[in-house]
Amino acid sequence: MAYLILVADDDPDNRIILAAALRAAGYRVCLAEDGVQAVAEARRQLPDLVLMDMSMPILDGYAATRQLKSDPELGRVPVLAVTARALAGDEAKARAAGCDGYIAKPCLPSEMLRRVAGALSLQEIDHARHDLLP
Repeated sequence: MAYLILVADDDPDNRIILAAALRAAGYRVCLAEDGVQAVAEARRQLPDLVLMDMSMPILDGYAATRQLKSDPELGRVPVLAVTARALAGDEAKARAAGCDGYIAKPCLPSEMLRRVAGALSLQEIDHARHDLLP
């Protein structure tokens, strides 16, 4: 079964572009347009990975990521920050919120897909390690 990726971004064009690239690569995709929707959709769908825009209305990506990481069922789901803000300290802020990776926009679809595949591979290793340890 194909991995399920949650794309959380308030810009409809970004959602469409990311979803199209992911689907073309064989992933299943669910969408959210703000942080509240992202948390609700993640709880409902249990995605394998989240691409989280950090600057969204209602609940920003930092707060949404903290909620996901504090949820017992979702805490181990990789969250990749996707943001147009690429200032010094932004990656550290995203990681402090719980993000497992950081992608600065604009980003070529091939680079985004490489990062998604890498995060999913690390997640598989983490799950295997967790299953083997008492």
